Order: sequence, then structure tokens, then C-alpha cells
Amino acid sequence: MLRTYIDRSKNFDHAYEQYLKTHEKNMVQVIHHFEDELHRSNFRFGRFTIPTFMKPHFITSQQARKLGDASSALAQMVDRLVHLYFEDPAIRNVFALSPEAEELVRIDPGYRRTAVVVRLDCFMEGESIKFMELNCDSPAGMGYTDFLEDILFSVAELKDFFEDVHILRGRRVDKLLDALLTVYEEFGAYETPQIAIIDWKTVRTKPEFELLKTYFEEKGYKTTIADPRELRFRGGKLYHGNFRIDLVYRRVIFSELLEKLRDVTDFIKAYRERAVCVVNPLRSRLGSSKALLSVFTNPGYDHLFSAQENEIKREHIPWTRRVVDAEKFYGGKKIYLIDFLKDEKETLVLKPADSYGGKDVAIGNETRDEDWNFTIDKALKSNWVVQEFVPLPVLSVPTVVNRKLDFVLKKMNTGSFVFGGVPAGSLSRLSDDSVINVSRGGGLISAVVCEGEIIR
Repeated sequence: MLRTYIDRSKNFDHAYEQYLKTHEKNMVQVIHHFEDELHRSNFRFGRFTIPTFMKPHFITSQQARKLGDASSALAQMVDRLVHLYFEDPAIRNVFALSPEAEELVRIDPGYRRTAVVVRLDCFMEGESIKFMELNCDSPAGMGYTDFLEDILFSVAELKDFFEDVHILRGRRVDKLLDALLTVYEEFGAYETPQIAIIDWKTVRTKPEFELLKTYFEEKGYKTTIADPRELRFRGGKLYHGNFRIDLVYRRVIFSELLEKLRDVTDFIKAYRERAVCVVNPLRSRLGSSKALLSVFTNPGYDHLFSAQENEIKREHIPWTRRVVDAEKFYGGKKIYLIDFLKDEKETLVLKPADSYGGKDVAIGNETRDEDWNFTIDKALKSNWVVQEFVPLPVLSVPTVVNRKLDFVLKKMNTGSFVFGGVPAGSLSRLSDDSVINVSRGGGLISAVVCEGEIIR
């Protein structure tokens, strides 16, 4: 069999593409087999298989170090700002919380860290890394990515290539479980916990919960998947049926929990009384607000951070402001702000501060003027942010067209996991659209670290 030849003047993507072309006769069938295996699996979002491709996003060891260092530093800064929310009125005013939300975030979870399970979404191209959103409430994808990676690396026809580029593998779910157990110990519990993964019955990410449940149980931790409305608090313990819950891995999103507060009183009571360890804590919702990015990029808050942290912020976070703050910047004159948003349309993005799944994001250079004006009107009346537009990187991925191997370009973003303050790997999402999210039909691929380039 032909071995991999990696040209030092090229990158891993080029090498992978050349490798597939060299073995083109076999690769068409290999891709079909790869896709069939996924269709038969739990790699699903609701009823549908998550779009993917028989290729990972190759990350150099240098990129991985830079991504990991920046991600862990930002996660630490988020944690500090969330703590300051309870001490500093200036930080508290950044968030627009209802009284009900305020009451929930003020519940002490029984441990220090405010966002244990974090995914920071960025655009990464070469050495440039720009973080666009901070997912600190209920981030997803680690189970899906490990599962996909296992299938990809089991493809016999690709093993030579992966061996030659020295893939550094590490399971994201290993680090997830480690972080959950570390918090559980800090919470003050030492017996082997029984775990509940909680979210609504109808969520489309339930297949990932099944993958995580299988993994947790393989490691010796009894696990149930539960709708928070089904939980009962009795005798000082939280139960799902007759299953006693010691540790909750919360996947239900804060805003949705808030909407159904009357239906989840037992869960909230158990959480409030520290009868159960809940990860992430409800106050992690603060860390997910895009309003935090306006704190990071506003020089008026630089005194809250070290010189090194300020350097990281300046390098990795695009200019962001809450729209209401931008209005203050213009001397309280709304007309000047509107003029700015219209005049700089091609360089700006508008998005709700507390939405998820890419909902309502408007990219100026892809939005018709009348739609942009309508979005401006919404942004002025609610809690929105305006952000500097950052061009999206693209990735070439293999596909089959007319029974022949072909390659197509997809727009890409990368999610960097930080669990318990420690970098925990990453994933990448692909789409033809600039707003990339699986819930909007985007695809998912594994992001893998290559230790170095070699020539055979």
C-alpha cells in the first residue's frame, strides 16, 4: 500500500486531500460505508443524522496550545466576572435579569466554580483565533464528537495516514466525567454518585445523552436520563422514579427552565437545599451572556484583569458592545447610534445577548437593508449586542458526486471545550451559511491535534 507523503511546504488538509485522491478508487466506497455506519448509529439530532464528512479538522500542536491557553484563560476570566456580579453593581448592570432569574442565579450551588463545563466558539485560521461566543450554560457536542472520532479512526483505509501525521487523541468525555466528579467532591459528597442527565423529553440532543449515559455506566456510575419535570424531592433526596440522584449533569437551558419554573419546583427545591450537586450551576447562565464580551472589549474594565489577560482579550475577542452601552457612547443620542449601525452595516453583526443556537443573528454584509433596519429596531428595544464582523474560515471536505470523489468548501467555526478550568479538546461545525449551528442544519466534525509533519 502507498504510504502518506506529507510535503512540509503544505498543510495537513492538503496532505489528506492528496491521500484520498491517491486511493480514489477505494475511497468512494469507503465514504459510503462511513456514512451508512453513522446512519445506523446514535449520531443523530432528533430524527436526523447529523451532517458530517469523512475528515477531521486538523489542528497543529502549536494551534492547539494557543487555543487551549486562550480558552482556559477566558474561562477563568468569565468565572471571575460572574463572582463579581454578586459584589459589584457596575458588573451587575451589564445583565438584564428578571427578578425570577435573579433569584435563581443567587442560589449558592455549594462549590466555587461558576461554569464547570464550557465551550468557547471561535473562528480559527492559522494563528488567528477570534472567540465569538461563550457557551457556559449548557454546552453540547463532546459526546457526539468522541463517537464520531471513534468511527472515523476505525476506518481501515485511513489508518496509515493518521499514523503518519501523529494524531494526539484524548477523549472529551473522560475530561467531562473528571470535572463532574471533582466538583462533586468539592460539594462535600464522597460516595460513588448516581448521575442524572436532565433535559426535556422532546429535545433533539437526546441521542447524545444516550451516548454519555453509556459511557458513564461503563465507568461504573449508574445514570438516568430525566426530564426535570419528572424529578421528585422526598426525604431530603432527589429522585427520578425510584432512582436516587446524587449528581445532576444539567443540560436543560436556563432560559427554558425559567419558562417552566412552576413545573420544576422539586428540582429547584433540592438544588436550593443542596440535596443534590448540580453541574453546571444555574448561575453559569451569566457566563453565557454575550454582554460579557462587551466587558472584555471595553477598556473601562481593564482594571479587573491582569496585563496578560488584557493582552489575551485584545488578541482574541472582536470588538463587542451592548447596544444600550453603544447608545450611551453616543451621548444618549439614539439617532447617532442608528446612523453608525446603518453606515457600518458591512462590518457589523447584531445578535441577542442571551439567545442560543444562532437564533436571530444578523450579519450586516449578508442582510438586506430593510431587514437590517428592522433588526436595528429590535436591538434598540431589547438586550442585544453589536459585534465586529470577523470573516469565516473555510474547510475543504470530501464528498461523492456522480459516484466520483469530489471536494467542497464549507464555512467553519470551532468550539473549544474547557472542563473544570482545563482544556478538553475541541470540535468544529460546518455549514454553507455564515451562522453555523447544528440546530440550523449545520454539520459537525471532529477537531484533532497533529503532533507534527513527517516525510516517508
